[in-house]
Amino acid sequence: MIFAKIHYSKPYEEMHDGMLSFLESRFDRVQGGLQCDSWIWIHFGQDKVAVDTFTSMNHEVKSATHGKHVGEVMRALQEKYQVEVYPEPETEAHEAL
Repeated sequence: MIFAKIHYSKPYEEMHDGMLSFLESRFDRVQGGLQCDSWIWIHFGQDKVAVDTFTSMNHEVKSATHGKHVGEVMRALQEKYQVEVYPEPETEAHEAL
C-alpha cells in the first residue's frame, strides 16, 4: 500500500543519498540502494516501511501493513521534506493483480 508521496524538484537520484542519510539518523535499521530506482527500507521488527521510486519518479512511502511504523516514518520525513499523505492508502499495481 502507498501511504504518501514526497515532492521535490530534483531528479530522485539526486535526492537518494540525503534522504537515506536522514532516515539512517532517525531509525536503527535502515537499508538502501540506488540502481535504476531508489529504495530505502526501514525495519521495525517484523514490519517494514519502504521509501522508494519503483512506481513513481518521486519517492513514495509504502508498507504491506497499516500501523504506527508507517506514521513514524512519515512524521520523520515531514521534518525535512514536503510529504503528501494520502487520505486512504493507494494500492500498488502488483497488489491489484
